Amino acid sequence: MYMLVLHGRNTGQTKGVYNAGDVTSSNEKDTHGEYDKGGFDTVTRATTNHGLHRGSYQCMATIDTEDGKKYELAGWSSDGKQMILTDGTQLSYSKGTITNADGTTSKLSSYEVTGIKYVPVKVKTSDLADFEQHYRVVRNGEKLYGGFGENKLSSYEYTAAVNADTNGLKTAVKNADGTYSFSARQTGSGKSFAEQDISVAANITSTVKDATGSYGEFLRVDINGDGYGALGAMMQAVKWTYYGNDATRTNAVATYGTKFAADNWMHKVMGIQLGLTDSARCQLPAGYDGTGYWSLTVYALGYSDTTINFEATDANIVKAKAPVSDTSKLSAVIAAADALNEADYTAQSWAAMKLEYEEAVDALAIAEYKADVDEATEHLTAAINALVKVDAGTGSERTDDTNGAGTSDSGSADTSVSDVKTGDADNMAVYSLAALLAMAAGAAVVSRRRIKDIR
Repeated sequence: MYMLVLHGRNTGQTKGVYNAGDVTSSNEKDTHGEYDKGGFDTVTRATTNHGLHRGSYQCMATIDTEDGKKYELAGWSSDGKQMILTDGTQLSYSKGTITNADGTTSKLSSYEVTGIKYVPVKVKTSDLADFEQHYRVVRNGEKLYGGFGENKLSSYEYTAAVNADTNGLKTAVKNADGTYSFSARQTGSGKSFAEQDISVAANITSTVKDATGSYGEFLRVDINGDGYGALGAMMQAVKWTYYGNDATRTNAVATYGTKFAADNWMHKVMGIQLGLTDSARCQLPAGYDGTGYWSLTVYALGYSDTTINFEATDANIVKAKAPVSDTSKLSAVIAAADALNEADYTAQSWAAMKLEYEEAVDALAIAEYKADVDEATEHLTAAINALVKVDAGTGSERTDDTNGAGTSDSGSADTSVSDVKTGDADNMAVYSLAALLAMAAGAAVVSRRRIKDIR
């Protein structure tokens, strides 16, 4: 028997992952001026502009509103206009305002990322009924879903189909006190979805970024290519293994786990962006500065594990963020956006651009570090270049000379600005996918710090 479990609790830790069980918050600000240094505090990018969307691919979130209501968010409709709750209810959502079933509205005040949605789990049939009292279950044959389509990122809807060989499967064992313990994840070749076999990441490239610390990280690796969107939609956790000077990658000196928004992120056009932050979740061993040999493993639902080996040099390690000396490029791209006419573009592409525009305006207002200004400039530039014009005669999306994403074959949109470079296999076991509060890489994933509606 198979199922998915939603919004559960701890699924156990992976041996050797640094501070895997720490879910405490920190009142210390990082180099970006954000409270991101706790066990699993969320990073700068997880604002209401983007966090509720990107997080809904593989995370659960609880929304709090100004009138005291709580909503357990599981996903979105394909157009992103309806929020889907864990009980299946769909409610209209627009810019932080929720329209309730009775027609009243509630305004978002904060939200909290509370765990990975879908973790494959095996449990004894005799414990199933009790297990379902502790964890919300979606059985095999039922639907799982997440995200909504935005450029390279695609929403998904699959039918659960977990088996004894499913990659990432954990075993749940009932304890004497009635709680459950979970094994480490297994490496398998079995599928998670009825619609397709296990996937292998393809058409991706990785880049160890030059040291900037755009979001407070000291080390960053980006994954791009045509295949990054599919992988990013299913990405649950990342394990970073540090070998220091051991080029053979035989003897690890430290292992770290990261999750969505602390510090994993996926951008709609700029790739998967992975980082390590000097925080409670990552402290380098004495005598090491982060340079040397690393392995990075992406754990994604329905995928084989994806491991990237890389070497970090001194040029890749952030030591102190450089202050900004010139904001002219950011000012120019904001001015370019100001000069555009909303009526000329599709609503979806305009809304995506406006999100980046608002963040660019914020970055210009603060304008403390060069990395932050460069990142905002690059993102707004890309968003302007991705705008999709409407046909003047029909008011619909213009499809001539485009590849379906509002860009020409060369990747430039109709409106553009210059690019800115900156244990059982028999019927004694029941299998499930569980939205449980432990990351596939082994660390608990509760984000204790609430995220304010700052937009």
